[in-house]
Amino acid sequence: MQRKKADVYTRTGDSGTTALFGGSRIEKDSARVEAYGTIDELCAVISVIKTTMVSRRIFDVLSTLQDYCHDINAELASDEQGIKLLKKRITEADVKYLEELIDEFDAALAPLDHFIVPAVKPSAAFLNLARTVCRRAERRLWSYFRQQPFNHYIIVFFNRLADLLFTFMRYESEINVS
Repeated sequence: MQRKKADVYTRTGDSGTTALFGGSRIEKDSARVEAYGTIDELCAVISVIKTTMVSRRIFDVLSTLQDYCHDINAELASDEQGIKLLKKRITEADVKYLEELIDEFDAALAPLDHFIVPAVKPSAAFLNLARTVCRRAERRLWSYFRQQPFNHYIIVFFNRLADLLFTFMRYESEINVS
């Protein structure tokens, strides 16, 4: 039986460019690709977190956050033609969702009165790693935004996402200790 060849490689990126959704091509080391590449890295770190003994509620939220990251990457990796075809774009309501999650989890925590280093359990340490990757993604988004303005709610979303990951790290350290 003949198996269909997988189109894992196309050779179209061998010259240092990559395709955007919509058909145009850009340099692989552009600020735009750096931004959505860092978000992709954050998704990978979130996948690692989900393999730890993270609480079920945080696991479910992390899955939703990965969906958000994929939607954001689709938006960032789209040219003008591709943007018109997207089904989901980040809005103020999405930022509000993160703020509500921060408030929900923060309410269970003691007031923060000192600098903390998460070393209680792997999930907390990996959440801290995710927070730092998220902050890097936010910096990369600003670099791209200054060159070519785009949906500003994406940057605000990542600012809140880093705060949420910090809150999750604290929650895993203080509440979900097993």
